[in-house]
Amino acid sequence: MINRIDVYPTHRHGDYWLRAGRPYPFGASIVPGGVNFAVFSRHATSCTLVLFRRGESEPLVEIPFLDAFRIGNVWAMVVFGLELEEIEYGYRMDGPHRPHAGHRFNPGIVLLDPYARAITGRTRWAEPHAAPDPAPFRGRILLDDFDWQDDRQLEIPAEDLIIYEMHVRGFTRHPSSGVKFPGTYAAIREKIPYLLELGVNAVELMPIQEFDELESDFYNPYTGQKLRNYWGYSTVGFFAPKAGYAATGALGMEADEVKALVKLLPVSYTHLTLPTSDLV
Repeated sequence: MINRIDVYPTHRHGDYWLRAGRPYPFGASIVPGGVNFAVFSRHATSCTLVLFRRGESEPLVEIPFLDAFRIGNVWAMVVFGLELEEIEYGYRMDGPHRPHAGHRFNPGIVLLDPYARAITGRTRWAEPHAAPDPAPFRGRILLDDFDWQDDRQLEIPAEDLIIYEMHVRGFTRHPSSGVKFPGTYAAIREKIPYLLELGVNAVELMPIQEFDELESDFYNPYTGQKLRNYWGYSTVGFFAPKAGYAATGALGMEADEVKALVKLLPVSYTHLTLPTSDLV
């Protein structure tokens, strides 16, 4: 069956052309000529797409979802002609404010898309915002252009796994690691020979989904220094790799850096002779 996507707009908001979107997949998906934005809310009474120019604190435009763009409990809209690598986005949603029932709708707050696959806000580890921002975490549109070439899953039997569990930042942060970009996905690539010498054939990373290391309200009782969320077990976005763990995070390339790591690990093994299974 051919998956046809209509590329002709049917509505207009200012300088932006629109049409009803598709309810699936959730998040921001690139379609011919534009981007399909789809977000679920069972109880929202209205939804507005808020677009920012990359790095700017004030919105570029706010586009309300028309009632015709709502499919069941999903608000879905295609916006045409966007500069994909220059846009950040979020949503405003209105609805009931009944905290006792779990409803805390506030259209004054710009919400992060829970299905965002790239998130801006913490592109460098522990770097605070230079000024107050009404939307410190925003979604970015991820380009799916990474070349996996002939990479395949290795399917190592569970009983044969020799797993090295690591914290991405902690594994190479100390100067003794001797890497070019300490505390990053790229640095792990430099340590692949070391992992192979240990006989490791599987790497398990502690949380790499985007989180806020500055969210803690606790202080070191001895130094008075504010503590950071080092471990990341309080996710901001489940589908976006942490940009602060990437040497290229400030450039918006954290997803490609993770993919390059995943791709390189098994390739590196195939060029060495060790009495272990392929590294994943």
